[in-house]
Amino acid sequence: MNIVHLSDIHFRKTYEQSSEGYKGMLANMRSPLIPLKECLEEIRNKQEIDLLIISGDLTDDGEAEDYRFLKKAIREVIGDTKVIVTLGNHDIKRQFREGWLNESPSDEPYNLIETFEDFHVISFDSAVYENSNGHVCDNQLKWLDQALERTQDKPVMLVTHHHLIEQQSSIPSLPEGKQVLERLQGNNILCILSGHTHHAYKTKLENVPYFTVVGMSFVGEDIGEYQIQFEEKYGYNVYQIENGQFKDAEHKTVSTGKQLKTVNMKQ
Repeated sequence: MNIVHLSDIHFRKTYEQSSEGYKGMLANMRSPLIPLKECLEEIRNKQEIDLLIISGDLTDDGEAEDYRFLKKAIREVIGDTKVIVTLGNHDIKRQFREGWLNESPSDEPYNLIETFEDFHVISFDSAVYENSNGHVCDNQLKWLDQALERTQDKPVMLVTHHHLIEQQSSIPSLPEGKQVLERLQGNNILCILSGHTHHAYKTKLENVPYFTVVGMSFVGEDIGEYQIQFEEKYGYNVYQIENGQFKDAEHKTVSTGKQLKTVNMKQ
């Protein structure tokens, strides 16, 4: 089974025209649909895509119509291939439910269990809109406990937006990351997937593969004194799963060399 992992698309049909700060950086960025379609078509030319996972920040503070447009654009490339998403801190749950899911608006966490022949996928919502670091409340942790109890018959792939390892990045990890990892101990975890940092990262946690995929829009480099240098960089991961076991993982990062803007994130 070939699983494509993307993250942090930050899509908007129209970005605010600005020359200042983060909004000015977005205004300098080409539409992330361009690299998104290029990457998906590149993968499809090499192998079948059996499952697409997007680990948050589908839009950048998007409206319901942005979610509809993004989903349609993805479907134009991959057809009816299964898509699983989790939400990021730039995703607005009400607009996501209305535009992506075609459901009534709700601010409730978006959690999901999907079952395949050889494994389960748990999509776990760590996102709070406009809270960059994310937050997992007690009810969310209870939901995760129950989800892990229900999925003991097969290996579990955990997908969350925020990274769980403190030393992974200068960007803070999920404050409750240790609590999440503690709950995974003793369970048959196939792998852990995340986004948020926009930087590719891989390691193993007690022999469990752990991957953060590069973003699909931009990457920010911390150059000190709250200055972040943004550049156009994007990519994807592809995982091959056989009989509930990892067989292979491919990682690709593309840097166009285009500098978008240096932003003082303290302002």
